[in-house]
Amino acid sequence: MHEKIPASDIEILVAKAQKGDEKSFATIFQEFFPKILRYTRFRVKETEAEDIVSDIFLKVVEKLHLYKPDRKAGFNAWIFRISHNTIVDYYRQKKEILGLGDGEGAENFFLQIEDESPLPNESANHHFDTERLYCILKKMPSHQREILELKYLEGFSNREIAHITGKTEGSIRVIQLRALREIRKMWKREG
Repeated sequence: MHEKIPASDIEILVAKAQKGDEKSFATIFQEFFPKILRYTRFRVKETEAEDIVSDIFLKVVEKLHLYKPDRKAGFNAWIFRISHNTIVDYYRQKKEILGLGDGEGAENFFLQIEDESPLPNESANHHFDTERLYCILKKMPSHQREILELKYLEGFSNREIAHITGKTEGSIRVIQLRALREIRKMWKREG
């Protein structure tokens, strides 16, 4: 795995890519493809994730000229916002095709998580706790799961999550607090 590129360097690469520098865009792609793929796999069937990620990066290419650096939320939040919107569009389209929808997607969010790189020293208790946590999380509303994933799996700040989801920072804090309280209650109850 490569080293994470600092946000300031990403902004420089984006500026170069906006001027047509293909090498800079390739570096951006290499940095974000695994993150966007993981984010997408959490939300859709494995067999459809790569196609959706291709759509996401096509939109990034088409809209890159519109990106303007933002002090509140940088390129990282911008590209995840495109990802979020593309996945929402995918489910809207799927719902239209299927009529009322088939109930899949957000409800199967944590059923689709694959542990691609298990730690060799992972204890049985840790594995059990992880499975237990996923079982609790899949019982939670999808908007709470998404915010927890963006916060704790992807490492976004509340400001960036607000930008990605289109909610206010205050809403993000409230949703996060409620979700963590609910996890705590369910953990004790199922413990």
